[in-house]
Amino acid sequence: MRHIQVQGIRSPFDGDWVYWSSRMGKHPEAPTRVATLLKIQKGKCTHCGLFFHHEDLMEIDHKIPRSQGGKDSYDNLQLLHGHCHDAKTVADKFAVTVPEIDEDYLNCNPF
Repeated sequence: MRHIQVQGIRSPFDGDWVYWSSRMGKHPEAPTRVATLLKIQKGKCTHCGLFFHHEDLMEIDHKIPRSQGGKDSYDNLQLLHGHCHDAKTVADKFAVTVPEIDEDYLNCNPF
């Protein structure tokens, strides 16, 4: 499809930067990363699947955390609602495994 029809009476000057960012991948009022992620994700949160609105709190999240070797590239970034980012962070903390304890160290008695 070569052209996509603009919804209703939308205008680039109506203040809805989320719609125009997800449509064009850029907007003067939106940070470049946010606008690009909105276009890649087609205006939806990857955690809950709901569309973003211009009054929503949006946060950029690393799919693989930088502490675990994740990069700052777009294939490792996702845009989430603020509350979805909190829920994902809590779930990620529970998924962290406890390192195995060295049994030989526990069995040796220094006294």
